[in-house]
Amino acid sequence: MPERFLTINEVRDRVALSKTQIYRLIRARTFPEPVPLGPHRTAFLESEVQEWMQGRVVARERGEGAAGRRQRAIDAVAQRGTGV
Repeated sequence: MPERFLTINEVRDRVALSKTQIYRLIRARTFPEPVPLGPHRTAFLESEVQEWMQGRVVARERGEGAAGRRQRAIDAVAQRGTGV
């Protein structure tokens, strides 16, 4: 299947993040960088966006993110309460 370019609006629809948040993640080097297409136009590679999305699913399964941190905090408090 040939590679496809996605506009920022298509990326926003796929990842359910705001344009501002996407560009923050790019600056933090945790989201794929856009590809320059011309002097005033960039696009994202569909495969890279899909790979990022899959990475988020894997992170969730490993207990990373807010839910994992919350559960680890609850577990730590519970252990303190039992004297362990």
